[in-house]
Amino acid sequence: MHIPVVLGTARINRSSEMIARAVHDVVSQQRDVTTELVDVRDHVHQAATIPPWGDGGADTTPTAWKAIAEKAHAFMLVVPEYNHGYPGELKLLLDSLWDDYTNKPVGLVGVSSGSLGGARVVDHIKPVLIELKMVPIRDAVHISHAAEAVTEQGNFLEEKTIHYVESMVAALRKHA
Repeated sequence: MHIPVVLGTARINRSSEMIARAVHDVVSQQRDVTTELVDVRDHVHQAATIPPWGDGGADTTPTAWKAIAEKAHAFMLVVPEYNHGYPGELKLLLDSLWDDYTNKPVGLVGVSSGSLGGARVVDHIKPVLIELKMVPIRDAVHISHAAEAVTEQGNFLEEKTIHYVESMVAALRKHA
C-alpha cells in the first residue's frame, strides 16, 4: 500500500515541515506500506507540475502530482491552520485533479502554533475532500504548539502522537 504524506504549505520557516517529516518517518516504519514526502511547494510553484487551468487540468495533462495520486492507495495530509483555514497552495494542488482521488481515503494531521492542534482547519478541509470524492477518516491527528512537538532529531516528543499516527495508518489501510 502506498500512502504519500503531503506537506500542505509552501511558507518559508514553516513549523509544519518538522511535523510532516516526523509523520513520514512513522508511516515509513509501518509494515507493508510505502510512502513519500510530498511538499506542496514543489508542485504549485512550477508551471510544469500543475498545468494552466482550462479543459481537463491535470486530469488530462501528465504531471508529477498526477503520477503521485495515481500511485497512491490513500493520502495523509499535514495541514497547518492559517487564519482558521488551510493554505491556498494545498487547495490549488488538490483542485488540479479529480478522477485520481475517487474513493481514496485521506487522513488529516492538523497543525497549529496554538493549543487547538489545527482542529478548525481539519473541519474546514473535510467538505472539500468529500467534494473531490475522497474519503476523509473521521478521527484526525491534532498537533498543538507545532514548534515544540518534535525533538531536535525530528522525532515526535510524545509517544502518544506516534500512536495516533499509527492508528491513522491502520484506518487508511482498512478503508483502502
